Amino acid sequence: MSAPARQTIDQIEAGLAHHRVGAIAKAEACYKRALAASPGDPRALHLLGLAAFDKGRPERALQLISKALARDPANPDFLHSAGHILQSLERYDEAASHYHDALEKDPGRALTRSNLGNTLKRSGRLEEAAAQLAQAVEISPDFAEGWSNLGLVHKERGDFDAAIDCQRRAAGLRPTAAVFSFNLANTLEAAGRRDEAIGAYRRALTLDPAHRGARVSLGATLRRMGRLDESTNELERALALNPADAEARWNMALAQCMAGHWASGLENFEARRRMPGMMAGPASGAEWDGRPIPGRTLLVQHEQGMGDAIQFLRFAADVEKLGARVIYRGPEKLLALARRISGVSGTSSLDAPLPRFDVWAPMMSLPRLVHAASGQRLGRSGYLLPEPERVARWHERLSSVAGLRIGVAWQGNPDYAADRERSLPLAMFERLSALPGVTLIGLQQGAGREQIAGWPKVLPFVDLAPELDSDAAFMDTAAVLPALDLVISSDTALAHLAGAVGVPAWLALAHVPDWRWGLEGERSVWYPTVHVYRQPRPGDWKAVFADMTEALGARIGAHG
Repeated sequence: MSAPARQTIDQIEAGLAHHRVGAIAKAEACYKRALAASPGDPRALHLLGLAAFDKGRPERALQLISKALARDPANPDFLHSAGHILQSLERYDEAASHYHDALEKDPGRALTRSNLGNTLKRSGRLEEAAAQLAQAVEISPDFAEGWSNLGLVHKERGDFDAAIDCQRRAAGLRPTAAVFSFNLANTLEAAGRRDEAIGAYRRALTLDPAHRGARVSLGATLRRMGRLDESTNELERALALNPADAEARWNMALAQCMAGHWASGLENFEARRRMPGMMAGPASGAEWDGRPIPGRTLLVQHEQGMGDAIQFLRFAADVEKLGARVIYRGPEKLLALARRISGVSGTSSLDAPLPRFDVWAPMMSLPRLVHAASGQRLGRSGYLLPEPERVARWHERLSSVAGLRIGVAWQGNPDYAADRERSLPLAMFERLSALPGVTLIGLQQGAGREQIAGWPKVLPFVDLAPELDSDAAFMDTAAVLPALDLVISSDTALAHLAGAVGVPAWLALAHVPDWRWGLEGERSVWYPTVHVYRQPRPGDWKAVFADMTEALGARIGAHG
């Protein structure tokens, strides 16, 4: 062996020794000396690229490993490393191609198959991802990371039984690694098996008491179970470790609001603004601090859902009293309705150029800015005025329906994480509909309408949804409401709409509902005309509708 070749090998081995213990700068120096001894050596180029990646320079790493591949294009290690770096750069198609090339050269690489599965998962190709990961754990049955990654894919596919099995395998293979107990806990939570999820979160915290993800997720799960004192205790511990933890503070806000501590809850609710994907405001402009702004224009920026807009735009009237003109910037389809809300002077589409404004504010920060929470001035009804012409038209349309006209909706957006708990089957309304003189008026749109096909023909049901809101969201629905005697809904935008218009409404709530409805009480703190019916235990819609049927029967008996 020549002296340069011997020197190259020695420097590479010395570099690897440094690299293994995290001494990246020393490893990098060795790899450079190896290249000085043997210019263009693909092994040294590859390792120097990995060192650059470890130093947070993925583009430079890719350049070096590409040079290594130019000299040795069939090397599966080089192909794997290139795929890994491309994956970190979110260049998923290129990453997958490199992983496939590596596996073509060496099909038995379990880690490469696992990484390929993860890349395919990020591209939304879940079936292909599951197939690759299944092969990875077949090749290496003791590969805990592979089992866990396969579980994550099954979870995203909605196959929770398979996902839980995989995560249990991973946790069993690595019982002292908190991450696998954490992944198992998250999967159990997603499957609705919350008692088991709590146990798994606690196991993760026993293994790693500083695991912030497990601490915050445990707090969130306890909140979803209505165990608010335990929830806030866990979240306080998370915040003690890191007061800037936005997710912990946001979950604290939800627990506080659910407990009725509105002032502190809405203050902590501001943490949502530091969470990825929660909201975005104008690219420029001063933010309003809540002080009077007479003669100036406030741009209110939409966030979250349509029901949230109906709920929180009530505070435009408070801003108007401070002398400001309010422009709501939101989804195009909601603008016509927003212009019917007291205090909203103008609207602007999210897709249009920014209008002229002086200051701006996030929509869901309004109660904090106008000090509504501290004064318990959250409750309000009748701040949304439907168009009189539409109201008259719908009165005429329903004039032939005798007896009690009850508008109903049962299904929320199925993409919402908690929808399976808040939405209910249309069949639950059958007992109500069987009462004498009752006609249900279907207002359900979108998901859930397929259930109408199974409605008993002998029970009166008028499906209005196909006639509603062809020109703008909720404009016809809002105008229908004054023609009804009662609205009954699950936790959907219709409940907010009925409360905003100020018509009598009954709200069917899960045992532990969304934060805004609290855990107790028959009245909503937000809407004086909304009566709340709560599940006495998780999933018990029969009890809710038994209470509603009794109440409606008594009303019919009293008034005929």
